[in-house]
Formats: sequence, structure tokens, C-alpha cells
Amino acid sequence: GKWSVIEAQQLGIPATAIEAAVAARVLSSIKDERLAAEKAYGNVGVTKISGDKDALLEDLELALFAGKIAAYAQGFAVMSGASKEFNWNLPMPTIARIWRAGCIIRSQMLDTMAEAFSKGGASTNLLMAPAFIALMQEAHPSLRRIVARASEAGSPVPALSSALAYFDSYRQGRGTSNLIQAQRDFFGAHGFERIDDKGAFHGPWGSGAAG
Repeated sequence: GKWSVIEAQQLGIPATAIEAAVAARVLSSIKDERLAAEKAYGNVGVTKISGDKDALLEDLELALFAGKIAAYAQGFAVMSGASKEFNWNLPMPTIARIWRAGCIIRSQMLDTMAEAFSKGGASTNLLMAPAFIALMQEAHPSLRRIVARASEAGSPVPALSSALAYFDSYRQGRGTSNLIQAQRDFFGAHGFERIDDKGAFHGPWGSGAAG
């Protein structure tokens, strides 16, 4: 996982769910610090999740399904990026089939992935393959509900939270990251672009802005 995250960063490819999983393992290893933090903060906000058990279990299943799709999409995107960067010409359908046949993963979903790559629908990202568009349209509402419920209960679900943020960021042509331009202009006068006019602009940020 750590190597995958390092390569993803070097290639400039977001692999947030994988990064979150690695970070969760690191956090789990600092038990003494977590015990000290629990003593300092207490179980603030940690509550038992209530509601219809069957509906919750169905949401959990679909949330995990959506999170797995996002993680696979990121992993294959990293391999695809490395293949282009180093001229490896990696055969993505074959890789998916090899994993399905003889890897510890062996997920049935890999059959669908192999087919998606073979048809060319996942040439940019697995999330753009028609089969996975349909799957995510069905599953992402459950992922959203589970992440929200877990957050309200004070229960960390880092990989699922990161998967949801990745999905939401990927599917928006104009997202919240556009605000980074304003932040950079505030502290460094780097300027920003506007959607209603061409050119570079600076904001009237007041006395705190860079001159």
C-alpha cells in the first residue's frame, strides 16, 4: 500500500482511498498516543448507531461495494499512469483476469473490470465504464448515508470517506478545489481565473492579502 501511494504521488494520480487505508494502519500502530488522546478528549460524540437494522446492513453492503469500486478505479489509474510514463503497455484486461484467477483478491468484480477494459469503456478511469457507472449510481447513495451516519456517531471510516470524496470530486466539472485559486491569490497574489470573463484577476482581500 505504501509503495502504491508513493508511486501515485510521483505520477500525480489521486489514490485517496488507498492513502486512507495506509494512514489507518499507521494510526492503529500508535496505540499509546490514541489512549492518551482518548483520555484528553473522551468519547466525544461517539454514540451507538440506531435505526432499521436490515436497511442499515443493506446500506453497509452497498457502501462497501462503492468504496471497493473507487479503490479499484484508483489502483488501475495508478497502473495506467505508470504504463504511460514508463512505456510499459500494461494489458489491463489481462491483469484483472490474473488477479481473478490466482491472487488473494479474487473478487468477482474483476470479471466485470476485465470486460470493461476489453471494451475500452474504462480507458480513462474505471468509473467511466458504462457497467460501473450503473453500479455506482445504485451504490453511492448508500455510501453517502453510511459515511454521514458514521461521522455523526464519531466512528472513523477513513477509506470509505476518502472514496466518497474522490467520487464526488471526480464527477464534478467545477468543484470546490477551484477555491484554491482564491487562497493562492490571497497569500501569494498568484491571481485567479473567472468563469464569466477571460484573463487573470486579483481579489480585494483586504489588509491580510499579499501586496
